[in-house]
Amino acid sequence: MLKITYFGHTAFALEAKETTVLLNPGILEGEPLVPDDFQARIVIATNHVDDAIGNSAAISVNSKAWFLGNKETTAKAAEQGVKPWLLHVLEPEVPYVVPDVTITGYSLARIDEEAGGRIDNLGLIIEMGDLRIGYLGDSAIRGLFEQLAMDILIVPIGGGATFQVKDAVSLCIDTQPRIGIPMRWSAEDQPKKFSKYIEQFSKGTKPVLMEPNQILSVQWAAGNEFRYELN
Repeated sequence: MLKITYFGHTAFALEAKETTVLLNPGILEGEPLVPDDFQARIVIATNHVDDAIGNSAAISVNSKAWFLGNKETTAKAAEQGVKPWLLHVLEPEVPYVVPDVTITGYSLARIDEEAGGRIDNLGLIIEMGDLRIGYLGDSAIRGLFEQLAMDILIVPIGGGATFQVKDAVSLCIDTQPRIGIPMRWSAEDQPKKFSKYIEQFSKGTKPVLMEPNQILSVQWAAGNEFRYELN
């Protein structure tokens, strides 16, 4: 069984077989989405901007968790106190494998809303709990994700630095995950539109709208029956 906890914005924790992977524990308006004492085995920030990397370094140090990211992000984590033996640069399309978890990063980008241009951002395929989870962080582009198979797709829909709703829906239509989870919306109607359009146009994909602190439990039952429950 896989448990997915949502903390808001792009922050999630994935837990299976007593292993926890924490994604993008950002800081918004000066407040961390995830407490410094959160216990994880692996912490990943998909880019170096505060709303993604947040207090990742503090969480990594406190829980002695491996910190994963691209070169710029791991360099920032090192500046913030993460020891070299806990740091690992995710090279594009090179799997990072530990017991019960395989993580593969893909080179994507987010829009730099302040300076213009783009900022490097990792998309991730995470294999754990007998499931494949696609997670795009703050991406504004698809990259290779339109070619990848996954059971669950976690995709930003807020516009600005990331996808518009229609682009996130289009990716779900093309990749056909069993579950599509929106994140990072900037207006209350955006997740509702995502859900409506997925139901209408993406057969086989179930939209799941998560609020902060909700937990989604997902599993393959009896070997081939896909089940999920949102609490």
